[in-house]
Amino acid sequence: MVRDWRKYLDEADHRRRDKLVKIEKIKKQKRSVRGRTVDDWIVDSQLHEGDETESEFSLRLGRLVESGQRRGRVIEVHKRNIFVAEENAEGKPETELLWLCSVAKRHFQRAHRERNFVVVGDRILFEPDAEVAFDSEGQPKETDLPRGVIQHAFSRHSRIARRDPLNPEWEHVMLANIDLLVIVASVFHPEVRWGLIDRFLVQAELEGLPAAIVLNKVDLLENPKLATEEFLRRYRKRLEIYRGIGYEVFEICALRPRKTQAEVKRLRETFKGKLIGFAGHSGVGKSSLLNLMKPEFDQIVDDNPDIFYKGRHTTTYNSLLQLGIGAYAIDTPGVRSFAVEGFDSITLTQCFPEFRGINCHYRECTHDHEPKCGIKDAVAEGRISQERYRSFIGVLKGISFREGEGDASEAEVIADLKARGQVRDEKLRQMQSGEADDADEAELPADTMDTTDTEDSGK
Repeated sequence: MVRDWRKYLDEADHRRRDKLVKIEKIKKQKRSVRGRTVDDWIVDSQLHEGDETESEFSLRLGRLVESGQRRGRVIEVHKRNIFVAEENAEGKPETELLWLCSVAKRHFQRAHRERNFVVVGDRILFEPDAEVAFDSEGQPKETDLPRGVIQHAFSRHSRIARRDPLNPEWEHVMLANIDLLVIVASVFHPEVRWGLIDRFLVQAELEGLPAAIVLNKVDLLENPKLATEEFLRRYRKRLEIYRGIGYEVFEICALRPRKTQAEVKRLRETFKGKLIGFAGHSGVGKSSLLNLMKPEFDQIVDDNPDIFYKGRHTTTYNSLLQLGIGAYAIDTPGVRSFAVEGFDSITLTQCFPEFRGINCHYRECTHDHEPKCGIKDAVAEGRISQERYRSFIGVLKGISFREGEGDASEAEVIADLKARGQVRDEKLRQMQSGEADDADEAELPADTMDTTDTEDSGK
């Protein structure tokens, strides 16, 4: 019987299709092995996405630990060199012994998409090198710095992040897995930036993190050349605003802690049992404050009062330290800016505690130009401060009130603020150099506090 030629062609096409499908499957498997389509970096991602139960995750995690992987916490990051402290049974990092680790090569593709996908405070799983020998208690021996490879990381329960100043498309995570955000500012040198404090508070509220404000160098408030009556009035008003909202505010002098001994003691009680993340401008005294908490290693600061009060950048990288008060802290380098943007009005409203629960006529009110706005009415009635409302609008619009930024409607405000800022800076320079006479010293711009606030209110 002669074979039907149509059937023969159909079978040939079918075999060809099967072969193409097989080739595509092999290609996909190869891409998965290279880490291009399958990302196993976050070990508990399936648990949080609902694809895995708690018991299933515990069994899988147990198998990873049985295979030799260990739980650790990232202490410092220097490019590809990552210092890790192994966690104890309570999940606390044992910082006495550090491991020098690198990230498994299969995750390098992720590194090309993010600035810092491993940050200080991250909880990770690492695998010791095959050459590391262990004693009877499972601790490495015959080496002061054993090596390992990071295989996985756990999801972060909190983080403080900003837009990466080097690449606007990336996110720069500054702090991870902290229990308390401490925003450190100095009243002078550098002058307190209330707008920066507000943006850090927005991030803390977004993450559900408690936050505290520490104002350093408060002894400078006794200097009438710097702290005019108008400055003191606005400064005290700001303290009342934040305390009225519910934030804890501490006033200290880290260089002379005995002058603010009660506040330092209150700080220690607040920090106890927590992992604290420090954030703020350069030169505000974060490292000096940390030294009051009895860290395992004193942070390098200049004891010269002239240098201290001038404010100098000393910390150059993040570092997790164990404190003698029964806590942990992450010291961070100072930032020049903290960009938070892209918030819709509903989300941003929830990040300002005093705005919550106030109803507006419109469901998606921006609280900017709409009539019958409950927020604007609350501002007019004094239930919400003008200062905090101004910060809200700055973050919402992405306005920094710096030259070349903001829309046309803000041009007059920007020009006015810039002019007053220049006058203020010149007067302060004359005071510090002794060029100004007594009459000039009393002529600082009345809106000095607002100028420093709005310079950082949006970016």
